[in-house]
Amino acid sequence: NHWLDSFRGTVFRQSQFAEFEQKIHEADAAGEVLTSEYLNSLYGEINEKYYNLAVKENPEIQYEWARIPHFYYNFYVFQYATGFAAATFLAEKVVHGSTEDRQKYLEYLKAGSSAYPLEVIAKAGVDMEYTDYLDAAFELFENRLSELEKLVEKGVHL
Repeated sequence: NHWLDSFRGTVFRQSQFAEFEQKIHEADAAGEVLTSEYLNSLYGEINEKYYNLAVKENPEIQYEWARIPHFYYNFYVFQYATGFAAATFLAEKVVHGSTEDRQKYLEYLKAGSSAYPLEVIAKAGVDMEYTDYLDAAFELFENRLSELEKLVEKGVHL
């Protein structure tokens, strides 16, 4: 349950934040005035898209953007989502993979900052230029969620 909540809070929510941030940067570049009304409306629309909960059902959500400091820095929140997914993929290779997978992981750790991060993690078996690691992370999320649902149906207390 903790891992599922961490996945949701990082991969799903940070993707939502990244979409909002991208749209405000695009609006700014197009000359749109970023008033609080505009930002409230945009954030409410994106939140509704992600959670299927209309702003009228939760009117305070439209103001959430104002308390999230990420939106006032350089565009980077997507890295939380991609990083969590890559770490999930890599952890599965270490725990359930081959001896070679574990050796690649150790080499990855030894590499430190000797090369560009995407090059270093690719040597560990996570090529972030393709969606394989994302697909695998979402599949693991789905499998673990199904497992949790079965436990809840059985009445297992977590």
